[in-house]
Amino acid sequence: MKLKKLLSLALALVMALSLVACGSSKTDASGSGSDAAGDWKPEKTINIYMTHGAGGDTDYMGRQLATALEKVLGVSVVVTNVTGSNGATCMQQYKDGDTDGYTLIATNTAALNGNEATNMVDFGYDAFEPVAVYGMQSGENIVVPADSPYNSLQDLIDASKANPGQIKFGISTGGGVYIQACVLTNLGGAQFNIIDVGDGATRLAALLGGEVAATSLPYSTAADYIANGQLKTLATCLSKAPDLLPDQKAASDTIPELVIDTEYVLLAPKGTPANIVKALNDAVLEATGTDEWKEMVNTYCFQNPFVLNVEDTIANLKEQRDLFQSFVPFL
Repeated sequence: MKLKKLLSLALALVMALSLVACGSSKTDASGSGSDAAGDWKPEKTINIYMTHGAGGDTDYMGRQLATALEKVLGVSVVVTNVTGSNGATCMQQYKDGDTDGYTLIATNTAALNGNEATNMVDFGYDAFEPVAVYGMQSGENIVVPADSPYNSLQDLIDASKANPGQIKFGISTGGGVYIQACVLTNLGGAQFNIIDVGDGATRLAALLGGEVAATSLPYSTAADYIANGQLKTLATCLSKAPDLLPDQKAASDTIPELVIDTEYVLLAPKGTPANIVKALNDAVLEATGTDEWKEMVNTYCFQNPFVLNVEDTIANLKEQRDLFQSFVPFL
């Protein structure tokens, strides 16, 4: 009888351990468990909340991704712009949203990390469940009108020193462009009259309208105006020139610290299950793995596709955050 009881207890213990093991595979935070990988399929409309306004590069890339995801997931993917405070309004509103996979946030890493570095918000990428980095920007370029007397970044800085507070430089407070202005001022010695004129689309309008004399724009936003002779670029803030524009001058040649590699990123609210995040990342990888996507990225971003899995996305965002935190002493 005792032996029978011992065998029963042993069997119960084995079953309990098996259940624990099964449970562990489902809740693996990395999404690498056998039951956690891609076992979620959407059954209704997915909503992507866009941190920036229509007409800018972040909005364009987010909408391109939404269209590509619809083909992979077989459901509607709707993009809604929720603008304000360089993306902080949208991120604050949706970071604690529904965690069922139907609420996502599309932004860029300069806004995500810049707002934290400048204390516009008290949270960073780890306040979300990162889904995917899905593109590399064409690069923030310091641009001026084509008839401007400045032909290099050093020309622009020297002119500002000679005329303190007279050259208007357009920014959007909190993000990468604001940080550029701070680095130009505190490390490059520039003495601009810095004016907040909003995101990329409105900075472009301000520059074309003569409201500011210089600003920073994604090359993709300025490209047509550069091609038709309305604007010229002085330097890119990328760590290296875009893949398809290898001859662009680098801002870091003038100010070594002035390096900002802006990327496009898809986020889910904190607490979204790992299997849903993994399934969404799988969908992004499939959606961006086509010749059609590559052609769009080549044409619009002047880059080759740059898309990361969940693990590499998180590592990349940490690296980006560390870079932006290094700017804090200059802000």
